[in-house]
Amino acid sequence: MPALSKLLSCAILIGLSVSLPALADDSERIQQLEQRLEEQRAIMERQQQMLETLRTEVERLKGEPLTISTPPSSDPSAGPKPATIASPPDQTAANQTSQDTIIYASEKKGALQLYGHLQLDVIHDFNRVDPDYAATLRPSAIPTVDGSFGQDGETRLSVKQTQLGLKGSLFTPVGEVNSWFEFDMFGTGSDTGQTTFNLRHAWVEIGRLGFGQTSSTFMDISIFPNTIDWWGPAGMVFNRNPQVRYTWTGKSSGSGTLNGGGNELAIALEQPNASFNTGIFGELSPVIDERASTRTEYPDLTAHWRSVHDWGHLQLAGVLRKLEFETICPGDPASCLSNNRPKDDETGWGVNFTGVLNTFGHDQLKFGVVYGEGIASFMNDGGVNLAPEDNAIEAVPILGTTLYYDRYWSPRWSSSLGVSVNDADVRNQQADSEFDRGSYASVNLLYTPYPDFIIGLEALYGEHKDVGGRTGEDFRTQLTFKHKFSTGF
Repeated sequence: MPALSKLLSCAILIGLSVSLPALADDSERIQQLEQRLEEQRAIMERQQQMLETLRTEVERLKGEPLTISTPPSSDPSAGPKPATIASPPDQTAANQTSQDTIIYASEKKGALQLYGHLQLDVIHDFNRVDPDYAATLRPSAIPTVDGSFGQDGETRLSVKQTQLGLKGSLFTPVGEVNSWFEFDMFGTGSDTGQTTFNLRHAWVEIGRLGFGQTSSTFMDISIFPNTIDWWGPAGMVFNRNPQVRYTWTGKSSGSGTLNGGGNELAIALEQPNASFNTGIFGELSPVIDERASTRTEYPDLTAHWRSVHDWGHLQLAGVLRKLEFETICPGDPASCLSNNRPKDDETGWGVNFTGVLNTFGHDQLKFGVVYGEGIASFMNDGGVNLAPEDNAIEAVPILGTTLYYDRYWSPRWSSSLGVSVNDADVRNQQADSEFDRGSYASVNLLYTPYPDFIIGLEALYGEHKDVGGRTGEDFRTQLTFKHKFSTGF
């Protein structure tokens, strides 16, 4: 495939270029790091003085001692983090979870942190994709019929990945309350293709209880690679859902926290999505095709168990759901059969095994394998939960695999290389144009001249195969400029 050859050529060029930073003189960098270390030490001393002042004032007002403890990490499941002087650039793609730390407040006032980033992506496609998804590479948006969206490629500039968020923390009579609100400009749903508000997180945690919208409990955001494309690997579980969650954490060897080692068990009830495609049912019964509608009687039950160690982490997650469809007759209920027939239901289930292994220095190997029936709506790209087979409705089996390696050449230079595949076991009455398999591969080189500024060049390849056996592919390059900001109140 010509596009794949171009991808491999680009990967070789990037691979050759990454050795150049190692030849540079590190003396200037060492001086800069030493200066930063002194600055951080001075800041910590001032913060300690402030804490002591607050302690004295609260003791005076309450007439009792106050213990000020070190706040936990904002993401207790994220595992061990690199040293500050060599902190890797943060993830910037679709499923990114913010790495900014919540500012923990005194009991009297609370605290608020405003953070985000401004980002410009310069994208060139050598083929063409669905214009609604031109600002990212989504395999299912690659046409399998040549010329569907034009010919000869396209260049596009986008600021859709620009992001803004708020994190807050407050001590209350029932314990510490942490909140998180975050959005970007990548329009989805009815706003697909637009540069407009897209809610990512609206989440509150009170002790072990969490509620709102955030990453699914069936998902492991830690395996998302250090890419600059927004959509990311097609074969990983990626879904942000409204949910209510309860989490238990346990200590093990190491520091006694999940950052140093420990276990986590989380259980949640999540917003269901019973995506349904009638396939060629319309040829057999147009009434079913026109009037069939999904029904979500119960929430999805999700859970995960996570074990964090000095060498990385492993996570095993599961989902159990009920998938239903029924026939509706808006405006003419008399034309429907009794009890909204035809109707049917299936049980959906899935298992997701993921992990991150720390290898050399700050390098990480990230992997994920997910399999289930009727879980397409949890996948990062493509497929339906229910489809027709032998004049009946069945939950569609699906297998997703992801393998990526994040390489940190130096404090300023890093790369990410990997592949991901989402493969559905299609049913025999699905339409030829429906999704069968999506493949995604990428390689990049990122430069971080200072911690808040990233410049990245990425080469990507995507392939889409439909039920009829037709394939479409796209080779893409993306140049990204990103600047982060953060301030506390």
